[in-house]
Amino acid sequence: MPENDEVIILVDKHNTIIGDIPRRLMNFGRDYHRVTYILVFNKIGHLLVQKRTDNKAFCPGYFGITTGGVVEKGESYIDSAHRELKEELGFDAPLESQGAFLTEGEGFKIWGKIYTCLYDPAIHGELVLQPREVASVHEMSIDSIVKNTQGLPFTPDSFDALHHYANKLTQPKANDPL
Repeated sequence: MPENDEVIILVDKHNTIIGDIPRRLMNFGRDYHRVTYILVFNKIGHLLVQKRTDNKAFCPGYFGITTGGVVEKGESYIDSAHRELKEELGFDAPLESQGAFLTEGEGFKIWGKIYTCLYDPAIHGELVLQPREVASVHEMSIDSIVKNTQGLPFTPDSFDALHHYANKLTQPKANDPL
């Protein structure tokens, strides 16, 4: 196995770890795995959306609503989220968990965990994009992403993560009057 080949955690349909596999042997359309999704907000409440490079294996050139990626062997969701934030955007920040969800589609079966954070250039400095994965970053409101009047191709799993997050925000709390 090449030294730089990621080893990915495999889970079952209930998100129980059942093993691991080198990325190059992974069947993303068949094997359930864990992924982190970080909704990175700026001070005015817009999301930092990444345009993926054209050489990505999954959804090349699409817009990823979230920062994040696969959870590797020996990592927790939170460790993976911090690693991905540093790798893709070049900064780290406190992360707030927004829960886990299952998403499936053509070419993916994922147990994802959503986090949110705030990016402030005055605190975190300028973004440093990972050239191999991130072509550019764009500020977008949640409303403009959901309505998608520009017809942008969003990665389906990150779109599901945003919907899960938005649905969580609109659900009444147990102690809220109906």
